[in-house]
Amino acid sequence: MSKKKESVDTKRRVYFLIGAAVGFVLFLIIYGFRVLDFTYDSWLLTGKDLQQHYLGWKFFRQAPWSFPLGMHDYFTTPNSISVLYTDSIPLFAILFKALSPILPETFQYFGLFGLLCYVLNGGLASVLISRFNKSRLFCGVSSVFFILSTPVLQRLFGVLSENSRHTSLAAHFLILGAMGIWLFKDEFADRKKDAAAWAILAALCVLIQMYIIFMVGGILCGYLLNELIEKKDWKRLVIDFASFAGSFAFFFFIIGGFTSLLASGGSGYGFFSANLNTFVNPWRYSTFFGSMGMTELQYEGFAYLGLGMIVLCAIALSIIMFRVVKMVRAGGLKETVKSQGKKYFAFLLPLAIVVFVFSVLAFSNLVYLGDKIFIEVHWPTAVDNLLAIIRSSGRFIWCVMYIIMLLGLFVISRLPNNRIQLSIVFLCLALQLADLYRPISRLQDQYQKEVKEDKALVTNDFWKDELGDFDKIVYFPENGYDVAQMLQIASQVSKFDDIKMSNFYLSRYMTKKAMKERDKVTDKIFKENRLDGNTLYILDYANAHKYKDKCHIYMVDNKIIAVKDPLEGLEEYKDFFVGTNAPVVEMDMSFAGIGKSFLHRGWHSIEYGDRGAWTTGESVIRVYSENAKRAKVTIEYMGGKIPGITKVKMNGRLIGEINNRKSDTVTFETKLKLCKNIKNTKKINWLFFTSEDVKKAVKAGEKDGEGIMVKKVTITYLPDEEENKK
Repeated sequence: MSKKKESVDTKRRVYFLIGAAVGFVLFLIIYGFRVLDFTYDSWLLTGKDLQQHYLGWKFFRQAPWSFPLGMHDYFTTPNSISVLYTDSIPLFAILFKALSPILPETFQYFGLFGLLCYVLNGGLASVLISRFNKSRLFCGVSSVFFILSTPVLQRLFGVLSENSRHTSLAAHFLILGAMGIWLFKDEFADRKKDAAAWAILAALCVLIQMYIIFMVGGILCGYLLNELIEKKDWKRLVIDFASFAGSFAFFFFIIGGFTSLLASGGSGYGFFSANLNTFVNPWRYSTFFGSMGMTELQYEGFAYLGLGMIVLCAIALSIIMFRVVKMVRAGGLKETVKSQGKKYFAFLLPLAIVVFVFSVLAFSNLVYLGDKIFIEVHWPTAVDNLLAIIRSSGRFIWCVMYIIMLLGLFVISRLPNNRIQLSIVFLCLALQLADLYRPISRLQDQYQKEVKEDKALVTNDFWKDELGDFDKIVYFPENGYDVAQMLQIASQVSKFDDIKMSNFYLSRYMTKKAMKERDKVTDKIFKENRLDGNTLYILDYANAHKYKDKCHIYMVDNKIIAVKDPLEGLEEYKDFFVGTNAPVVEMDMSFAGIGKSFLHRGWHSIEYGDRGAWTTGESVIRVYSENAKRAKVTIEYMGGKIPGITKVKMNGRLIGEINNRKSDTVTFETKLKLCKNIKNTKKINWLFFTSEDVKKAVKAGEKDGEGIMVKKVTITYLPDEEENKK
């Protein structure tokens, strides 16, 4: 190695170490040392994605080794699924599973991974900035903007009350690494080195976070187009693309990514998008400003630049405008644009295409400005199905965000006075830190103190005393329970050895075909009275009603469980068909309540926990009658914020009215239709809550206005009037 080459490599390492050190310190300031304790895991059992990732690792760890390496059948028995689909960072999961015999019984690596994200994000950001600014101080200070990028703060461990905690998506060093290969392409002139770099990136994407491979792949395409325009290097294009795709396919196979059990995508493309205001909309991540408006699902496209970076970009734009005006006055604008455009055309055109494509994908076919649709594009269903693979498309805006940040710092670096450059960066960093102070302090409060496991949905002693008597849990139907329920049940299961489950919260849904086939098998088991004594069946209300005489059914924390042999000390299940056999049917409308299963259209209860469920423009509850032609409907409710009247109707007939602003318990009498077949919708009774003064949801993710919060609905059997006469 030449001395010049060695000197360049040494400088690169210095820049990297500076940014890495800054990232290391910032991580400890924000999250402290507690999350780095390998034996402290209660903070990972606080709901949604973070809990999914950790449980994915726990079950994978106790499963026997198989090939492909990431496979096990503890979540989707009798089929196997890869640890990839619980986003448990397969690279770490496989490594620490191999070391499992020497590890403590409780072991988590997510704190370590978070630290590495901060270190690598900072180190690579510093190296990228060194491409156009050789000041170590400038690079180190500027790296903070990347280390504390709001999507990383949001995603890494996030705020406990939010649904956007998706740890592996904080691995933005993969994105920065791809940008680094492009910016330092002269150092990758050797095709072997070039191909190896892209192959390694592809492997890391698969082994850390699969979604990022789409972003890295897009940057690769821009890089190859740059090389093609500049050098007409078709051979490089073929070799690099083949190495990238080949590496992806190889490692995807090795960890068990290829599966027919799960759907390749899901619904939601167009809703999990970025808002046009994303770069200036702080959402919940600013000390000084409130949210500018966005739809509920656009947390996926969150990319707030921060006050400091916004000011820095504004200064950079002002510098550009000043120089443009100066050239216009001197009459040299056209010549300068022509010469510079020609000089950098091979780089600028691919960059513009990458920014455009990523922006189109991020903003999607439903382009929102605030909470209003700005542009709506209609396209064939085939296109929509294809894009379902990247349904959370708002994430692509992160790449555009980093490009904007680099361009802003590049323009500042073109100022002739180094002191002015540093002054601007220090000033903007001060503004950035002040702006992020409140969200950072919120993270400090949460993670630097002990966090307790959330087990509000599994409080019954059954889960700790008797769950271990079973070998398997089967959901019937497979999609009968929501994410929060499944996570907390799985958390209790993980405390015992070798209990397998038929379903779990995965990053991809089980195909409808697979669920239908599984339900058919379970249905046959119930019909033929062949229940396994070592299996715990978790039913929905329909199957509980259908097979109430075939097995022992109980209510445990508002979950319906069925077993072959009787259990002591549990509440027996009460059928929901109102009549002489079930004269009183109570429907608890809390998030964990069984009543939630009967809700239809317009309710959103997850945000309100055990308090109940809000009605909206028109909300419906299904009521089933076995032999009751008349009933009393008792509604316990809490008043809403918007004045008006909520009309209560049964099967279209008005039975009463409720004052939206008053909290009370009201009772109405009504007639019912008999329902012998649960699938016959014409015989189902529909209890409507119509709040005319409250707006109705139109599109997914749109927050509804509030009518009343229904806490409990009780249906009480009344003898038929003709029977009374007799």
